[in-house]
Amino acid sequence: MLRNKLTQILAALVAVVIISSCNKEPDLIGLDLLPVTDRLDMAFTDTSTIIAYTIREDSLQTDELSTSLLGYINDPVFGNVLASVYTQFRLPLNNVTFGENPVADSLVLTLVYNGIYGDSLSLHTFRVFELADSLNIDSSYYSHMTVPVMPEQIGEATFVPNLSTADSVNGAFVPPHLRISLSQEFANKIITSDEETLSSNSYFLDVFKGLFITADQVTSNGTGAILYFNLLDAMSGITLHYHNDSDTSSMKFQINASCARFNNYNHFNYTNANPELLAQLSGDTLAGNNRVFMQAMAGTKVMLRMPWLKNIPENAKIAVNEAILILTNDDTESVFPATGQLAIRALSATGSYLLLPDETIGSAYFGGRYINKKEYRFRLTKYVQDRMKYGDLADAGLMLLTPGGSLSANRVVLKGPGNEADRMRLVIYYTLVE
Repeated sequence: MLRNKLTQILAALVAVVIISSCNKEPDLIGLDLLPVTDRLDMAFTDTSTIIAYTIREDSLQTDELSTSLLGYINDPVFGNVLASVYTQFRLPLNNVTFGENPVADSLVLTLVYNGIYGDSLSLHTFRVFELADSLNIDSSYYSHMTVPVMPEQIGEATFVPNLSTADSVNGAFVPPHLRISLSQEFANKIITSDEETLSSNSYFLDVFKGLFITADQVTSNGTGAILYFNLLDAMSGITLHYHNDSDTSSMKFQINASCARFNNYNHFNYTNANPELLAQLSGDTLAGNNRVFMQAMAGTKVMLRMPWLKNIPENAKIAVNEAILILTNDDTESVFPATGQLAIRALSATGSYLLLPDETIGSAYFGGRYINKKEYRFRLTKYVQDRMKYGDLADAGLMLLTPGGSLSANRVVLKGPGNEADRMRLVIYYTLVE
């Protein structure tokens, strides 16, 4: 009996050595929950073929978002990108009056900061124009769309953003914000408006159709940044300072939830982008073997295919214990930090996105967060098991996406499946059942 016991122990040790010698992959999330006896019969592979390449993101709907993006980035990898905003502004009440013989003293556009992505020390120049065509709150607007504007500029500000220090207005502290002085001509246009124009927003918006706010290319220093603004904050809007025969006063024209507004993103056709990225965007699917590129603001996404899952292993049935897709950041020293979360979806035959079965278990289980300051991991256990079990079913592949790509500027460069170090890989731990 002692001999039998020693034989069992020796067999177990041999099994551990055989498994660990296959690969030096560290323990993956969840494997520590498996009983030791289950691990002894487990094998794994991380050599399953992955085809990955970058494609353009479709134009995204950007109207009435919680965050408005403004700025310019000179990205050494992705090239130049410009974020601009179109927005209405509205009367504070019906039947506005400015008193007897009103005179406009100044007109200021205020935008409350809500964050920044990029070089916080870059010098920016924002310009403001009046819209020539109306916006409609009931219409849908997308990131590629534009609206005609008047040729005359009505505002300009050159500044280095300060998001950390609260401002003081009339002795009260208010959130950090940007102020852009608008032209005297535009102020006079408002204060001399006729009674009908100032009677209601339906008439007011016929005359004052809205604003276009955009940014110059950053050239003097730095790589630029995209600034996030909260246009719905009570501080945001246009303030008219004026006096009349009896008083000095001000009036706020707010940008609120009833205002049509949208973000426009211009990637300039990726003219100055990295050659690897340009090759993939031109249709070279093999160019993604080394690196792939993801960018928000309706930029780029990554197509993934795993065509041979049904062949692992051949002539046997297996139970998948754990399947982890590992994606490693290849640009960790960039001034543009990696996005904190990625998303992945299955593609239908028509190209629509489908929720993966593993994600229905929960986000903590599924993964996708940026971890260890270097990588993302997705648990695809059920997806991989289904692909092996139903290998004859059509598979349109997976799409790797940036969540919230319509209202963030994040980007990340990922190592491809053929990269020499920390390549993109699918690690599958499995047990033979027959």
